[in-house]
Amino acid sequence: MRFGLAHKIFGGYLVLIAALVAVGGYGGVTLHRLMGDYRSLVVEGIPAQRDLDALKELFRLQTANEKKFYVVRSPAFADLFTGQDTEWRLLATELAARFKDEPEALGMDTLLAQHRVYARLAADNMAHPDARYDTAALIDTISVGLDDLSRAFRARQDSLLAGTQQRAERVTQVTIGLGLLAVALGLTIAFGLSALLTRPVRRLKAATEEVAAGIFDQPVSVGATDEIGDLGHAFNRMAGKLQALDELREEFIAYISHELKTPLTSLKEANALLADGVAGPLNARQRKLVAIIQEDGEKIQRLISELLDLSKMEAGMMAFDKAPAAFDAIVHQAVDEMCPVAEKRKVALRVAEGGPATVLADAPRTRQVLTNLISNAIKFSPEGAEVTVSWITTESRVACAVADRGTGIPADSRDRIFEKFHQLAPSALSGMRGIGLGLPIARKIVEAHGGRLWVDCPPEGGSIFRFSLPVHAAPAPLHSLEHANG
Repeated sequence: MRFGLAHKIFGGYLVLIAALVAVGGYGGVTLHRLMGDYRSLVVEGIPAQRDLDALKELFRLQTANEKKFYVVRSPAFADLFTGQDTEWRLLATELAARFKDEPEALGMDTLLAQHRVYARLAADNMAHPDARYDTAALIDTISVGLDDLSRAFRARQDSLLAGTQQRAERVTQVTIGLGLLAVALGLTIAFGLSALLTRPVRRLKAATEEVAAGIFDQPVSVGATDEIGDLGHAFNRMAGKLQALDELREEFIAYISHELKTPLTSLKEANALLADGVAGPLNARQRKLVAIIQEDGEKIQRLISELLDLSKMEAGMMAFDKAPAAFDAIVHQAVDEMCPVAEKRKVALRVAEGGPATVLADAPRTRQVLTNLISNAIKFSPEGAEVTVSWITTESRVACAVADRGTGIPADSRDRIFEKFHQLAPSALSGMRGIGLGLPIARKIVEAHGGRLWVDCPPEGGSIFRFSLPVHAAPAPLHSLEHANG
C-alpha cells in the first residue's frame, strides 16, 4: 500500500493529537475529582462547620436561659428558651439531612434525640414549679456530643484537604510528566517527518543545481514512493525538456492562468448559490465556512489576474483604454474603495486636494495603481496613524503621492520592491504579507502611460510612494485657432 505525504503527515499528527487527548482526558478527570473535593470543602464543609458552631452557641444560650428562669421565674426567659429550642431543632434537622450519607449522621441523630428529651424535661420544670427534673447530666452529654461531633467533622475536613492537596500535587507532577512526554513525542515526530521529507528534497536540490549549471543528463533518484518520488520522476522528465519549456514560459503562465479562472469562477458561483441558500438553509457555522471559501476564492482570483496582467505587460500584450479622465475623480474613487479597509485597520485615510486635473489614461488601471499604493500604506501603518493622498499639477504632468507613517523601507530594498515576488519582512505592526506582484504591476501601468513610479523615505519615518502621469492637453477652441491664424 502506498503512503503519500498527506498520510505520513496525518499519521504523525494523529499520534500527537492522541497523546494530547490523553493528557487532556487525564486532566479533565482529575479536575472533576478536585472540583468534587472543593465542593465538599468549601461549598458544603464551611457552612456545615458554621452551623455546628451555631448549634453549640444556641445550646449554650438555651441552657443559660433555663438557669435564669429558675432564679427569677420570669416568663420572658421561658419564651427565649422555647424560641431557641425551635431554632436549635430546625438547624439540627438541616444538619442531619446534610450529614445523611456522611460519618457524622449517626452522631447528629443521637444529639437530636437527646436534645428532645432535654427540652421536654426543662419545659416541664419551667411549667410546674414543684417539678424538678435533673437536666445537668443531659446538658453535659449534649455539650460533649456537640464538641465531639465538631472535632470529628473538622478532622475529616482536614483529612480531605490534605488528600486534595496531595492529589493536586500528584496531578501537577503527572500533568507535567505527560506534557513533557507529549513535547518529546512531538519533537520526535517533527524530526522524523523532517528527515523523511527533507532527505529527498535535498537530493532534488542538488539535481536542480546541476540543471542550473547546464547538466541535464544526471537523473535524480529520491528513493521515495510518495509525492516526492513522483516529483523526482517529473523532475527527470522536465530536465530533458527544460530548454524548450523555458522558451514557452510566458505562454505557459498565461495558459495556466486562464485555465484556473474557469473552474475558479464555477467554484465561486457554486459557493454563492450555497450562500444564497439554494441548496437549503445554512446555520451560522456553515455560513462562516462559505464566507471563508468566498474570501479565499477572491484572493486566488486576484492572484491569477495579477499574474496574467503582469505576464501580458511583460510581453507587451496589455491593451490600455486611454481616454481623457479627471484625475481628482480617480483619486476619490480609489480612496472611497479603500476606506472600509482603513477603518478596519483603524487608520485615518485623508485626501489633500490638489485641484482638478485631466490625464490621458486608462481610468480603471490608474485607480488600480492608487488602490495598490493605498492598500500597502494602510497595511504597514500602526493603529491611529494617517495615510495621506495628495497631488499637484504642472503644465505637463500630474504628480501624486501616497504617504504613510509606517516602518519605512530599507535603503537597499527601495528599488527591489518593484521586482516580481520581492517582499519585505512582515510588518511588526500588521504581520501581513502579499506575494510581491502589486508594486511591479503598478510600475508597469504607470510606465505604460509614460509616467514614473518611485518611493521616498523621509528621515522622520514612513514611506512616500510617488508617481507621475502626463497631463492631457485639451485641443484649443476653434475661435482661438482662427484668431491665431489671423
